[in-house]
Amino acid sequence: MLSYKPVVFTLAILSILPLFFTTYLSLTHKMFLDTSGITLFAMYGAIVLSFLCGVIWGQVIEQPENNNGKKLLISSYLIMSAAWIALLFKTPELSVVFLLLGLITIFWVEVHWLKPENSEKSYHFSLHFCLTSVASILHLLVLYPSY
Repeated sequence: MLSYKPVVFTLAILSILPLFFTTYLSLTHKMFLDTSGITLFAMYGAIVLSFLCGVIWGQVIEQPENNNGKKLLISSYLIMSAAWIALLFKTPELSVVFLLLGLITIFWVEVHWLKPENSEKSYHFSLHFCLTSVASILHLLVLYPSY
């Protein structure tokens, strides 16, 4: 069976690099394309959160016998919507707070309602935990000067 682990790991690392870059911009108060680092961080964070919600949707579709499918779909939609609505307030700090809460909530929802059944899934959960931890730390670093 073909293993996608190296590709998934590489893409996961590449996907977190923009968060490092925008954290740097935010902490140094620099602009990129006439946009502040914290605004770019919030925009990219909303994209990442939407992707994670899409992953949950894909897992629910692949496991139609899952009893928590409806709860997963609705909760991921609400979390993603709250993060995008926070971007409309044009208060990037508030958006980053919502994104951090959404990131942690998505991980919690996925772990509690989508139980790993095989080694491929446990690899996914381990990688997701590591990425969520790193992203959460970056969110806190971006928020630190504001609060």
